[in-house]
Amino acid sequence: MAANWTDFVANSILTAAQLNGVLDNFQDMAIFNESQASGTQGGTFTSGSYVKRTLNTTVVNNITGCSIASSVITLPAGTFFFTARAPALQTNEHKARLQNMTASTTIQLGANRLNSSSTGIDNDSIMQGAFTLATSSTIELQHRCGTTKATNGLGGAVAFGDSEIYASIAITRIQ
Repeated sequence: MAANWTDFVANSILTAAQLNGVLDNFQDMAIFNESQASGTQGGTFTSGSYVKRTLNTTVVNNITGCSIASSVITLPAGTFFFTARAPALQTNEHKARLQNMTASTTIQLGANRLNSSSTGIDNDSIMQGAFTLATSSTIELQHRCGTTKATNGLGGAVAFGDSEIYASIAITRIQ
């Protein structure tokens, strides 16, 4: 059995070189959240046009040349992979997008989502994709809804005593 266990361990554990390769893939990562105090509602969601989602917490930012100010992300030139989510409550329909403010172009549209204005169910518009920026650019996570919902249209609080997390985006530089 010792030989079988040795073979299992030898074939199962990543070598230092393999592990370093995996870690290298995640060095250039930034994650930004909208974080509010426990019990704080997400805010009023007004219909009619795309609005910038609040991103006020840096979870991690290891991308050289990446920064965030007033919920606007600055990224250096390069190729990036991202995932993002934006919740809405009782707005009938909603959709997020990632907008390149420097070029005035839409990088990616989020999933169409429906939620009834008469029930207390919320859901997220989610998106993921890859994009290339030729020059340093500013981007925004934006969101649009069909029906205005006061107080918690941008997400409902659960008040568990820890932070309320609403919109979020994770960006990884891949080139």
